[in-house]
Amino acid sequence: MSANKNRIRDILTSLNEGLIEREEVMNLTFLSSISGESIFLLGPPGVAKSLIARRLKFAFKDANSFEYLMHRFSTPDEVFGPISVSKLKNEDKLERIVEYYLPGANVAFLDEIWKAGPSIQNTLLTILNEKIFRNGEQQFSVDLFAIIAASNELPEENQGLEALWDRFLLRYHLLGINEKENFNKMILDTKNVYDDNISLELKITKKEYEKWQNQRDKILIPSEILDLITHIRIKIEEFNQDLQKNDEPIYISDRRWKKIIKVLRTSAFLNNRKKVDLMDCFLIPHMIWNNPEQIDLVVRFVKECIHHHGYTIGIEINTINAAIESLELEVESETKYIKNKKVRIPKLYSNISYKTVGGSSLPFLSKDDFDSMKKNETSTNFRMSRNENMSNPRAFTAKKLSNISISINEFVYDLETDEEEITVKLTRKPHDALIEIWDKRIKHTKSEIDLEIKRINDYANIELKHLKENIFVNPIKADIVLNKIEELKVKLNQLKIQCDEIWNKYHSIEADE
Repeated sequence: MSANKNRIRDILTSLNEGLIEREEVMNLTFLSSISGESIFLLGPPGVAKSLIARRLKFAFKDANSFEYLMHRFSTPDEVFGPISVSKLKNEDKLERIVEYYLPGANVAFLDEIWKAGPSIQNTLLTILNEKIFRNGEQQFSVDLFAIIAASNELPEENQGLEALWDRFLLRYHLLGINEKENFNKMILDTKNVYDDNISLELKITKKEYEKWQNQRDKILIPSEILDLITHIRIKIEEFNQDLQKNDEPIYISDRRWKKIIKVLRTSAFLNNRKKVDLMDCFLIPHMIWNNPEQIDLVVRFVKECIHHHGYTIGIEINTINAAIESLELEVESETKYIKNKKVRIPKLYSNISYKTVGGSSLPFLSKDDFDSMKKNETSTNFRMSRNENMSNPRAFTAKKLSNISISINEFVYDLETDEEEITVKLTRKPHDALIEIWDKRIKHTKSEIDLEIKRINDYANIELKHLKENIFVNPIKADIVLNKIEELKVKLNQLKIQCDEIWNKYHSIEADE
């Protein structure tokens, strides 16, 4: 027997009917119950905390519920049941009548949980952690599908509430309705949201619930999920080591991490999958914050880790990149060489007076003038001497012929030069046999890249097509996972372009240059 995803979706749709801006918390409360874990709702009065607990009961067939508002004078009798007078009188046994109280319930809602006294807290710890209740000389397993606790405040420090707080695995900060249209819809709605609107065939039986617990534990945890959790833990450790003055550290016990895995498995199971995926991991922030100020922070941590350390599907992009870099260095080594060469370098120029033109001196030509001239481009305005004002330049037709020669009024002049030895980089055409080897290597590398891109596409189409169908996670978050896949494809295509650039580099060399 396995959970049917469509059935689960129909149950959640019915549970959320009439609830405004409460779909996420309702779904998480349902998920926590199927996981066998508890959830804590933080929020002011009047934001539907008790309503969520009452509606959750409708998901289970013939379920008993228990509600209690804690106060500082609460007694164990009010929560766990009164002492049986007949048992005490006739059998001298101190036992409680648990029917209609928390130990006999399937769904329990405990409001203002932190006001419970130590005697209630200690018994709750055992029930929350082990689902066991000790009644006099006997102890028995309770059939609690869900425990929902609520308060408008967090537990006070140094009040011995840390252990109880740690037992509430899922945590949700519930606020008032935000959107104006949703608020108007809520206040105008006349439907009774306390009515049971789930059909009998949809309801989950106790037998189903128990079988699901065993089937859930068989869900696989892929290595990338374990790696992701490791990176999240590293981020949290780094945050804790670099705390600002007023920051509170993020503490997650080993027990909580183990239970987090159970919730991820439950999500995968209810989504009809055989293994946990990255979409399930978007649930992790609901299980690792200690105060509301940390919510945005842990959401960012998980989102970044999913993006940067998500699916790589075994592609060794660094290996491909190293092979291309090795080829590029080899091509550079075989086609480039350095040589010392003697060249003529023009001296600094002043009045050039090789000859006269029409009885006049040649124009004054400075080094900056000459260097600014483009080869074979005609210039006409020159000074006649170093000190002459350019506001009245003389017209000479000059053309730069080379780095050491110029024509003025069609007469060619060589400039005075010095001989210097410089080091130049030259290019030589590789041997045809070497070109053939390089061509084969590039062809092979590009084929490998195309194969990897095909693997990515096939993987995305088969393994990731369900990402936007997770019934507990907003489908828009799938884009974070899919963007990682697209980034990988972009990097591989960039490596193909790099292969083409290397090919063009050595094929474009005609002869030694």
